[in-house]
Amino acid sequence: MMGETTIQAWYEASPVLEYAGNPLIEAMPPIMSEEDAAERLSNFPPFPDDERELPKEIRLHCINRISHLVQPLPIHLELEAVVSSIIRSGYMGRNPMDAATWRHLHALSQRSTSPASTFNSTASTFSLVGLSGMGKTTALKSVLRLLPQVIKHTRYQGRDLIHTQIVWLKLECPHNGSLAGLCQDFFRAVDAALGDDIHAHYYKSKRNEADLIPMMRQVAATYFIGAIFIDELQHLQVAKATGKVEMLNFFVNLINSIGVPVVFIGTNSMVQLFSHIVRNARRVSGQGIYDFKQPTEEDETWDLLLNTMWEYQWVENPTPLTDELKATIYDLTQGVTDFLSKLMILGQRYAIQSGKERLDEQVFVHIASTKMKLLQPAIAALRSKDPKQMAMFEDLLPVDAQMAEMMLDQLHVIPSNLSVLRAKQARLLSAVTGKDTLQKSLPKPMRAPDAKKEKGAVSQPSQHGAITKSGSSRSIPLSARLTNPTSVVDGLREAGWLVSDPCEFEPYYRAA
Repeated sequence: MMGETTIQAWYEASPVLEYAGNPLIEAMPPIMSEEDAAERLSNFPPFPDDERELPKEIRLHCINRISHLVQPLPIHLELEAVVSSIIRSGYMGRNPMDAATWRHLHALSQRSTSPASTFNSTASTFSLVGLSGMGKTTALKSVLRLLPQVIKHTRYQGRDLIHTQIVWLKLECPHNGSLAGLCQDFFRAVDAALGDDIHAHYYKSKRNEADLIPMMRQVAATYFIGAIFIDELQHLQVAKATGKVEMLNFFVNLINSIGVPVVFIGTNSMVQLFSHIVRNARRVSGQGIYDFKQPTEEDETWDLLLNTMWEYQWVENPTPLTDELKATIYDLTQGVTDFLSKLMILGQRYAIQSGKERLDEQVFVHIASTKMKLLQPAIAALRSKDPKQMAMFEDLLPVDAQMAEMMLDQLHVIPSNLSVLRAKQARLLSAVTGKDTLQKSLPKPMRAPDAKKEKGAVSQPSQHGAITKSGSSRSIPLSARLTNPTSVVDGLREAGWLVSDPCEFEPYYRAA
């Protein structure tokens, strides 16, 4: 299986003079206008419309559609433009129709140290920074989807050109900041793009950096990789000082000696790392830093995103987006895109499951204080506007596993439905056995106390919630005391089995 998109080369002359006669550039899609980029970057899932009339169990599935929404913002258009430019500019110094390019490739294959002094790199770099959850990675993925990942060349301008071009690769910086780990991820990504495992021996067996780095340089040059995007670069902060320097120098070498643009994505803490790279990449014409900033409540981009997402309401009684609602939603999310998406999804789950069937301030405040409770320290740091507290935002976020668990649609056995389940079971058994088992399946009423009960005897709860007669080994099971579905929860709570109501989205949580 090939990578995300693999195409056969079809060449179209570029209107940019510097790009003319370069098959690596002419095989890429045409340069987009802002209008075309906005249309192709957007992803608007089908709107609810008639789906609001569907049963609640169906609508609960539809809500997840919100997580796939992509509303292009000005920074998305800037990102598309700079990615388009940086890949093409990097190819200017690596034209396969130029003999100097092949001399450079040969020198790399010999592990020569001379390419750095003879090769004229045209590669550039930039970084993409911002708070976690602001949509950096989602935006980058949307931009990269506009480009084929692999292009197969066979013939150009009457000359054979049997070559495979990898337009882009996206990697993640290892959690431990290991350069060897990054190299292994590089070979995995190359194989995934090619749909092959020809480099598997580099990541399926333990190898040291001395073996991996030269081969990584050669593979990057051989496949004419257009750009390497390294996400989560803030992980490099945990690396030892020597390891951090080695990786930063390695990035500089890729840009200077191989001519491959390298793009860095991460939180604001990686800005200093990026500055080091720019200072040391002597041939780099840096494209700067693109910052996914936290929007203010009055920001037009935030208003655009919120209004778009508000259209995706699957509750039976959709409400207009009032100024009061806008203020509440901003306060509870502080403009973080991921938090907004979570609030809208979880809020609608609660509104539908509780029977409220509308979104209002009460719903969102309830979700913020329950399902999104783990996010409150991080949100409070942003709300404070204190630079010291805001700098702690990333450290205050829950770990990935906790974030994933937060979004789980936790289903519980609903007490009000137990009688339905028992009756269904009884009907099935009756159909099989021909006997009336309905009465047998229902809970038995609690037996009347023995009239001859000894005076002064006191009933005590046993370890498992049964009632034990003082001075006797005989006990009445807890289940025998539960005479109707509603009393199930009350009985279990009295016996100490429940410390809180587990059915958070059911009638017990409905507003009075």
